[in-house]
Amino acid sequence: MTDDLSPFHAFTREDGQQELVLFDGDMEDVEDVFDELDAESNGHGWESFAQWLIRAEMPGFTDTIWFSSEGGTFVAGSSDPAALRRLAERLHAAFHDRALLSRLLTEADLD
Repeated sequence: MTDDLSPFHAFTREDGQQELVLFDGDMEDVEDVFDELDAESNGHGWESFAQWLIRAEMPGFTDTIWFSSEGGTFVAGSSDPAALRRLAERLHAAFHDRALLSRLLTEADLD
């Protein structure tokens, strides 16, 4: 993943797995959208949102993308760069379009 997905960061681990990360300082930029909808705006909230996106829009990737988020950090990973790229692009689009993020969070059945 070489294109700019800011504020998301892509990393390749030593084992070849790809990781997509969003840090808490960046989450604050759209925290109010989550808060307005009574959704968690931390790493776990973003993980729940990403899992819903996968189930709703990318069901073929449910077993391909894994998560290891913490309260202050969202982390998704995969050995399939194309699958992670697709999720990254969708999350990036939602992050930068508050109306889209709000609509998706409203539709989402978050854990």
